[in-house]
Amino acid sequence: YGFGHYFRFIPTDGRPHAVGQDVKLWMGNSRGSLDGNTLVVDVTNLNARDWLDQVGNFFSDNVHVVERFTMVDANKMEYEATVDDPLAYTQPWTIAVAFTKSNRDGELMEQACHEGNQAVKLMQGAAEKAKQAR
Repeated sequence: YGFGHYFRFIPTDGRPHAVGQDVKLWMGNSRGSLDGNTLVVDVTNLNARDWLDQVGNFFSDNVHVVERFTMVDANKMEYEATVDDPLAYTQPWTIAVAFTKSNRDGELMEQACHEGNQAVKLMQGAAEKAKQAR
């Protein structure tokens, strides 16, 4: 992830999931395996306190996610995730997206707060105006 300082440790040596179903983690419990040139990541034990995306789509702590990372060529990777959560959705669903390597020689820029960032002040001002408009 290049946002929010998220990270995961994904063992690929065949070991079983490390924790029981009663232990829930922010990034879940991931285990990876190779299927040809695809890294398949099985994720369990998510704590349901995060969102699936930036707009707030949710899941329960019963969710099971299977991710697939496939290198198409040196500059393109396809990502696919299947979400199975019978407590939140009527059936499993899948999202897929392709990523293209940036032209910055793979350098990731840090996502962090910085001096002069006006975003929070602007959001607070907009919230106050919305409240006054009610």
